[in-house]
Parts: sequence; C-alpha cells; structure tokens
Amino acid sequence: MLHAVSHTRWTLARLIVVRHDWCKWRSAVHGTAGTTVVVRNATHPATTTHKIPGMRRSEMEVVMHTQRGLAKDSELRRYVLGVHPIVEHFIKQLQIREIIGTYVRSDRRMKVDHDKALSLLIHNILTTPNALYEMADWASPLDPENVGLHPEELRHIHDDKIGKALQALYDSRHKDVFFRLALRAIKVFDLDCSQIHHDTTTVTFAGKYPGWSATERLMHGHNKDHRPDLKQLVLGMNLTADGAVPLNHRVYSGNQSDDRLHPGNHRALQQLLNRTDFIYVADCKLATEENLQKISAWGGRFVTVMPRTWKEDRLFRRQVESGNIEWKHILSRRNNRKPESKMDRYYLAVGEHKTSHGYRIYWIRSTQKAEQDAETRARRLEKALSQLRELQTKINRYHLKTRQQITRRIDDILKKTGCGSLVRYELHPTREYRRKYKTRGRPGKNSKAESTWKTIYSLSFDIDADAVDRAQLTDGVFPLLTNLDPHSYSPKKTLEIYKFQPFLEKRHAQLKTYQEIAPVYLKRGDRVVAFLHMHVMALMVGALIERKLRQAMKREGLKSLPIYPEQRECPSPTIFDLARLFRNVERYEVTTGDELHIFPAKLSPIQKQVITLLEVPLAAYQ
Repeated sequence: MLHAVSHTRWTLARLIVVRHDWCKWRSAVHGTAGTTVVVRNATHPATTTHKIPGMRRSEMEVVMHTQRGLAKDSELRRYVLGVHPIVEHFIKQLQIREIIGTYVRSDRRMKVDHDKALSLLIHNILTTPNALYEMADWASPLDPENVGLHPEELRHIHDDKIGKALQALYDSRHKDVFFRLALRAIKVFDLDCSQIHHDTTTVTFAGKYPGWSATERLMHGHNKDHRPDLKQLVLGMNLTADGAVPLNHRVYSGNQSDDRLHPGNHRALQQLLNRTDFIYVADCKLATEENLQKISAWGGRFVTVMPRTWKEDRLFRRQVESGNIEWKHILSRRNNRKPESKMDRYYLAVGEHKTSHGYRIYWIRSTQKAEQDAETRARRLEKALSQLRELQTKINRYHLKTRQQITRRIDDILKKTGCGSLVRYELHPTREYRRKYKTRGRPGKNSKAESTWKTIYSLSFDIDADAVDRAQLTDGVFPLLTNLDPHSYSPKKTLEIYKFQPFLEKRHAQLKTYQEIAPVYLKRGDRVVAFLHMHVMALMVGALIERKLRQAMKREGLKSLPIYPEQRECPSPTIFDLARLFRNVERYEVTTGDELHIFPAKLSPIQKQVITLLEVPLAAYQ
C-alpha cells in the first residue's frame, strides 16, 4: 500500500482492523470469495466499499482514513525484504543452521549463536558485492524473521561477530559440516550424482599475511588469474551434472598441483556417494598413469582429455597431416559460452584408437575450436615476430654479442610464444674491421697502426609456410580419454558428458565476479579459509535455487522469464538475477502508541510468478 515517501509530505493510508486480528485479515485478503469492506476517507466523506474474500461483514470491517503525514507519536519503520525470504526458505530446507550447530560449538553467553551468524553470512554473500564488511549497516534494515534471527539478535550483528564465527567454523569439524550438508542436499532435492565434474581455481591474495596459522598455506604457484607475482590458495570443487550444484570442495595450499589431488578427491566422493561407479570428469591433469590406474582399480569410470605430451597424440597428428584419417559427423550444437555464435560441428575419427594401457581414445574435431586455434596461432606468430624485430636492434650489444647468447634469446622467445616450429631464423656473421694507432694525436702519413676485427651478427627470420599449413590440418583436434563401456556410452554421449565441464568453470567465475571472493581483507589465515568455505556453501544454496526455478520453468513450458532490466527475457535465471529482481521489495510498519499498522510488500506479477515457481510461501513477503 505504501511505496514512495516524499521528503516534505506524504499521505498515509491508515488501516484500522476492527474486531479481528491482522493475521486473519491478511489470510482473508488472499482468498477468492467474500463480502464487502467499508472504506471511509477522512478528507472526503465519500465511502467506498470493497470485497474481502472469504469473510462475512460482521466478522471484519476495515476503515481506511487518509491523513497528511504521521501523527506526532507515530514511528515509521522500513524493512528490506529483497530476495532474503527465498534464500531463507532454501536454508531451512537444507537445515544449514542445525548442521552447523551440531559441529560448531556456541557459548550460552553469546548474544547470537555461530550457526545463525554464518547463515546470515550466506544471505550477505548472495545479495551484496564485497560481502562480510560493514555487516551492521547492511543488516539493520532487514526483517529479522526473513534471515533467521530474532529482532533483539539483529542488534548484535557486526563484523567482529562474523569473524569469530568464521574462526569457530575453521576450528570445528568443518569437513563434517559440508559432508552432512551434501547428504542433505542429495536427499531433499533428489540430486543425480551419477556424473561428477571436478576442477580447481586459484584465489589470489595481495599484501602480506604475517603469522598465517591455517594448515592451508598461502604460497606462490601456477596462478590461473595470471598474477604469478602474488600468493594464492587453490580451491577444488566437485559439481553434479544435475544443475551444476557444488557437492563438496577442498581448499589446498597455493603450490598444490592438480595431478596429485585426484586420487584423494575420488576417495572422498566414494565415501560421500557410497558408490564407485560414478563418472568422474576432469581436465588433462587427471590423465596420469597412476591416477587412471587407481580409479580403474576402484571400479570407477572417468572421462578426461589426453595430454599433448603423450606419444599417442604425436603419432595421431602425424597421420592427420599425412591425410590418413577419415572423419564422420556425430554432433552439432551451439557453444554454451556463446549462445549467439554459429553452430559448432563435431567430427569423430573413424576407427578404434587405444592407449598402450588399453584406455579408449575418441579423437574429436571441432569447427569452432579449429577457428580458435587458427586465431591463437596468428596471435602468437604476431607476438613472436614483434619480439624478434625488437631483438634485431639489440644484438651485438651487452649480453647479445656471441652466437650462443643470441640463439638462446631467440629460442626463448619462440618457446614462450609457442612458435618454435613455425618461424625460421638465421644468423649472418660478418667481420667488422678497425684500425688502432699506437700514438696519440692526429695520425700522419707515416703513423703506425694496428688492424683489429670482431664478428658481428645480423638476424633474419620469416614464417615457415609449410609448417603453418601442416598445423592447420590438426586445428580443432582433441582426444577424449575414457574407460566407459562403448556399448553403453557412444562417442557422441561421451562427448556430451565432457562438454558439461564449462558449467563448472562458470561456477568458478561466479565466485570471482558476482560473489567477489577476492580480495579478502581478513588478517587471520583460519578466518580466510573459513570465508572461502562459506562462499562455496552460499554457491550451493544459489545453485539449488537456480535448479529449482529452471526445472519449474521446464515443467510449465516456459522458455524464459522477463526478469532482465527493461523486462527483457531471461532463458536461464540465476540467483543474482533474482537478487536484482527483488532488490526494491520492502514492507513498512507504523507504530502509534500501542497500535501497530503493517503495510505489506507489493509484488509485481513476475515476482509472484517466480515465488510460485520456487514453491516459496507467499506469506513470507506479507
């Protein structure tokens, strides 16, 4: 009823509920049939009647008076609802507070338990960029019931309280917390765990962290944010192919390499899922002889990409360059990362291909990847030629005087740009002669001189056109390595399984963009690691909300929802789209003496539709 307030004057529609309490009036308003309500206007004596569904007039009468501004003894309070009722509904379904409270010890003297503080942090992460900071200002306008708190508890929320809750989480059995949470998610939301995708990302830190106390060490390593100068932590995450829901994760030290963590990660998934025959999908770091043998011995199944360093890769590419490989079309689909791009066509190399250890190889050729490979090669060639042109002006000086020094620098440039086989170069030595007179002053006709010489070099280079033509023949080619039964899983189905991997990379991108997992300004290492844990927990809640909404859209035959700005259609809503859609939803309370007047939130039709699709009670917004 109340949506906009002027700085100077505004009109308040005051509802006085006669002979009936507010809750019954609210439930009655959302019915379908009923009698009339008398509405009297204090300024204009005219009386307006309205229908109240499902109630007799003798039971309830609502009189609406219009007055200018608030009475002297009145107090207006605004409550921000936003997307919090939806997030809270899923937090309750997952029983997050109960699970955290089981393993994180709280003190009776605390004003707010740790489980409530940490569940509030989930709300904060999903609705606020740069979460965790200025918590008191962020929480003060919220409706306490919609974030799992009592009104008196909301006053005790501040940054230090959240920091202590993070420290308590780290010091507790936090691995058991996420184990129980994953089991709860699988049971309540009936997640299909037959296909699990794994990948790692890096969380980069700037500045010094003296006295780092966490077991996971902050160290330099292979930085995926292209900042090798900064220290990092490694975050590994497992997702289901059913909705890309994070099941479990682990934080590693910054120097952890991917190829050594897969056996332990697979063991953890076996304990969680109580099975070994799930399909484990990962990148080429999985493809080591030790990893594949262990997974196969456990009865596991895998799909990965064979590294370029294997001899099978080199031999096959030679056959492609010789024209001895026949290709057949197996799949056409659009790129998930670029839905507006043209159709990507996939071809399979005819014949049976296996490794020396008996694992099946499916050689795939992609038209879009072929274009990307050509663009990458052209970009690298341009970079290599530019650096070689710059090197031409520097040779014969400083540390580039000998053939060995110059050759070492050229090879280093070609190696870093990946153009060692595509660029030809040649060093041309010549002699530079110089006469040196033995006496000072202007030399005369009979002055004695000594002739000396030194070798100087000139550099010439060009692109090897034949090598470029050979490289073009293998553009877009990549090998899938698997031990799946070929009768149950065709090459097309195996390819579709692997092509879900970009959705995992998208979850990593959400952590670093929408959720802004970095930078982290916490000082203590244990709190930093616990903060990363809470980001993954919030990501799980958001992913389950997205999955629920998309399943409901599919069930109702809805291809999209107009929730983008300017009511543009959104085919795949995310939790962050919902946070923007509900960001201006508020309700108001006016207290006049002992009377409380409540003004419910007014929801748009699309907001009501989203709430209905998510099966969230509409009363949460009233």
